[in-house]
Amino acid sequence: MHAEILDVGFMNVVFPKGRIKYTGKEIEPLWAFNMFDVQKDSIVAFRGGMEVKIENMKDLKDVKEEGEFKIPIKGDDCIHFIVEHFDNPDLKMIYLRQRILICIAKDTIESFGVKLDREGDDLYCNGKKLSVCIATRGVSSAKIHLGINVNSKGIPEHVEGIGLEDIGIFDIEEVMRKIAISYAKEMEKIEKDIRKTAPLY
Repeated sequence: MHAEILDVGFMNVVFPKGRIKYTGKEIEPLWAFNMFDVQKDSIVAFRGGMEVKIENMKDLKDVKEEGEFKIPIKGDDCIHFIVEHFDNPDLKMIYLRQRILICIAKDTIESFGVKLDREGDDLYCNGKKLSVCIATRGVSSAKIHLGINVNSKGIPEHVEGIGLEDIGIFDIEEVMRKIAISYAKEMEKIEKDIRKTAPLY
């Protein structure tokens, strides 16, 4: 698949051409390499629907809650961010990076004049759920998926959801690009800080 690939220091930022439906399989290791031939740490940002069936869910709490009813995580139109880091982070580290991504997303969206609330790795507006997010790790890398609703169409009835367009944000491409590039720049700054810090003796 064709994509615009930006080199931001230690990471590639990838913007695929065209829409991609997120199914949960995209969080598997080396998806970015297989799809876009990138071998660095990466964040892939794209727009498309979302339908994660039980067998592709990584959050065991979601599996337990949804399993009885076989209801997938769904949305007709979302922006997605798939992050992959190869520095062998433990699960705690990738969850900390996930929180950085969520905070960047919150700051970016709030710059458009709206107020959001964050509860862990979830974003809410007026009490309605705006995002879904998961972090996990495998043998070779650790990964994050963040999905932000563009609108509330297709969200399961038992979820009180909301989308960017519902809160008056229509420049979806700008939001998506700002979040992805800001995350890569933040990771770059952290790597540079590590390399200039003297140790304690």
